[in-house]
Amino acid sequence: MFLGRYEHSLDSKGRLTLPSEYAGDLAAGVVLTRGMENCVYLFPKTEFDRISGQLSALSLTDSRARKLKRWLLSNAQRAEPDRQRRVIVPQRLRDIARISDKVLIAGMDTFIELWQPEAWHEHDLLLEQEAADQDFFASLVI
Repeated sequence: MFLGRYEHSLDSKGRLTLPSEYAGDLAAGVVLTRGMENCVYLFPKTEFDRISGQLSALSLTDSRARKLKRWLLSNAQRAEPDRQRRVIVPQRLRDIARISDKVLIAGMDTFIELWQPEAWHEHDLLLEQEAADQDFFASLVI
């Protein structure tokens, strides 16, 4: 389970050091891909395999399914963390998320989001404003 927020820097080769708390869950490999709201998703390989299996089961004739496949699969890149827990974040994904040197790493239970820190803070402020409405989370069952 991925929890918490961390701020790390990319090195000159575009490598990101992942938090030590995540190391065991990511040792078998990761998949990075385009996320929603201008972030990068980082999945453990096993979780991405599960999701891609579900995507494979979607109808080829469903335009929404095709768009979701394009969004996630065509932007996906496999990576293996090195001994220092570093993975290369591909330039095209850094461009999508506007990540240059600093990265906010957010644990999202079964995956991780990588954000440009200012974009995260802007998004977080909007979320706080929406959450102030008592009914915002009411339709979700926890």
